[in-house]
Amino acid sequence: MAESGVPARRLEGAGAPSLRDYLGVSLFWLALSFFWGAMLVMVLPFRAEELFGRDGKDAALARLLSAGAAVAAVTQVLSGALSDAVGLRWGRRRPYMLAGTVSATVVLLLFPSAATLPQMLACYVGIQFLLNVAIGPYQALIPDIIPLAHHGRASAFMGVWSLLGRIGGPAVAAALLARPGGLERVVIVFAVLLNGFVLVNLALVREPPVSGRTAGFRDTLRQMLRIPLRPYPGFVWVLISRFGIMMGLYTVMFCLLYYVRYSLGVRGEAESLAVLRDFLVLSTLTGLAGAAVGGVVSDRVRKVRVLYVANSICVAAGVAFLLAPGTAGAYWAVAVFGVGMGAFQSVDWALGCNQLPEHAPAKYLGVWGMSDTVPQIIAPLIAGPVAILFNRPEDPGLGYRVLMVLAMVYFILGTVALSRIRERLPAEVRG
Repeated sequence: MAESGVPARRLEGAGAPSLRDYLGVSLFWLALSFFWGAMLVMVLPFRAEELFGRDGKDAALARLLSAGAAVAAVTQVLSGALSDAVGLRWGRRRPYMLAGTVSATVVLLLFPSAATLPQMLACYVGIQFLLNVAIGPYQALIPDIIPLAHHGRASAFMGVWSLLGRIGGPAVAAALLARPGGLERVVIVFAVLLNGFVLVNLALVREPPVSGRTAGFRDTLRQMLRIPLRPYPGFVWVLISRFGIMMGLYTVMFCLLYYVRYSLGVRGEAESLAVLRDFLVLSTLTGLAGAAVGGVVSDRVRKVRVLYVANSICVAAGVAFLLAPGTAGAYWAVAVFGVGMGAFQSVDWALGCNQLPEHAPAKYLGVWGMSDTVPQIIAPLIAGPVAILFNRPEDPGLGYRVLMVLAMVYFILGTVALSRIRERLPAEVRG
């Protein structure tokens, strides 16, 4: 039985979701992925090198990414827990989605004027805090609305939108940053898309009614801060596995622009931005195929098995990328990596929801989100010093090649952790 004031998760016997339901739990991820893809891969590395130069960019970027991720990790848990415990007249998740997105836009518009590291930190941390006020409750809509037997398909929708955002964000940012005044234009695009898509998503969402009485302030605070994990070992192993994969992914994202420029030897700012844009476009196009297939298949077979295959493809492609002598071979490796990462993204969410404690979905999805945000803190703190240690004046790309090796090690460890997870299986997958 659900706790007082907390809607019960829809069970596998519930009716099949409609297209509107699938869009309602997933569409906002298009704008979020557009924003985060562009910000993490293009905007922050570009701005860090522009302000602090080739020698200072790694340390500045590590500080920015780590501070922002630390704030995001805490905010997702607390905002999600608050939405579990305090339902408002307009709904349990939607008020936080709107307030967080609109507030984040105000700080976002100040970002281009930040010209020192403290100013950039203040803006970026503010954006992370406010936007994650929206994300924490939003990501609980899948377990709120979608039955267990359809989590794979819902996760596939989320994966497809995320991939489309990942291609659109960096591609648009690369095109605009190559022109004068590009940073201001990128920020305006961010603001329009985030607010436009959150309004569309809010119109689509049909939240279930909130049953029971909202707890008092003390009980609410106690529920927010109490996060027992020992009763949920499968959920803990999901966190560990995802943590490893995200450590690998964010290590790659930290150095990808610099890898193209210094390790692959693509000289010139415009040329390296163009190659990176092509990599992102190619990996996303192939990722769409992986996401579509992976999400549908994961409703019919064990999700862990799909993730074994997806992660193995990523590792094989990462090794091929590392060994590629030039951009031609790297393009092939990127295409294959996209297939694996697309399948991972479409099934990863479904596996997290599969192991989710039912009484507080948004709070525990906030904890699940920490397996994404905490690597954003740790990966740059490791990657920055490693790059500085191994880069040489005669070989400025050596450190970034070492980081690619480290990323593959993370991927392998995250894949091994899958072996400890026991799924809850809907009827059609049992037996």
